[in-house]
Amino acid sequence: MGTKSKIAIASLTMGIVCFLNLLGIEKAIAAIVFGWLGLKEAEVEQKAGKKLAYAGIILGCLYIVTITVLAVLYGPKFIEHVRMMKG
Repeated sequence: MGTKSKIAIASLTMGIVCFLNLLGIEKAIAAIVFGWLGLKEAEVEQKAGKKLAYAGIILGCLYIVTITVLAVLYGPKFIEHVRMMKG
């Protein structure tokens, strides 16, 4: 268990980055997918990084839930705000 899973590190990175750009849904999905792959790699190849993979999965899911709740609560106002931010 000496080396860390690079996929798990990518998962955590994508989980953090998705919060930096509003509507980074594609990054959140990538964080979840990479996290899942990182967990499998850590288990099969006996690499460290399970906690990183779990963190990436949690951040990705948290982002998706947050965006969904905001869209439901604020509806058209939220969508218009996002469009204005993207330029």
